[in-house]
Amino acid sequence: MPSKFRPDDWDRLFAPTAPRRGGPLRTFINLLIAIAIVSLLGHGALWANTIRQQRFEQAVATATAAAATALPQQTATVLAELNATATLQAIRTATAVAQQSPTLTTSVLNGGNVRAQPVSGQPLDQVNAGETVQLLGKTTDASWFRISYTRNGQTITGWVSRTLLKLDPAVEARVP
Repeated sequence: MPSKFRPDDWDRLFAPTAPRRGGPLRTFINLLIAIAIVSLLGHGALWANTIRQQRFEQAVATATAAAATALPQQTATVLAELNATATLQAIRTATAVAQQSPTLTTSVLNGGNVRAQPVSGQPLDQVNAGETVQLLGKTTDASWFRISYTRNGQTITGWVSRTLLKLDPAVEARVP
């Protein structure tokens, strides 16, 4: 089989007298095709972004409508539980205060969470710097203190970290 390479290919295909391939009309058509493709891609991206925005707005509207119906029911349940818990805590606090002869108080150094249990308990409320609280007890390592205070006519009892309180060593020693 003879070779497909011919020594005069270069001269034949790239010489000044070589036949032209396409010319200006072909270049213009290629340019139009490229513009059409870029335009289609741009419009497709805009369309996809519009659809995405519509779906997001629809999801927000659905969530807002669901929250509007669920929130009053949850609020009523929480308020009922809160009133029952507040009454029970008030009774426990009154009993604890009656059992303690001296009142041990301290001020809050840094504001923070009041928790139902030490370390990882659910937050009940927040104390603010400068508030005075009553000390009811402490953990064995004295890193958490059980406190009680009154805000808006409601007595709140819970646990706070030692780092939130300004403790006098004499008062701390008397905390059970």
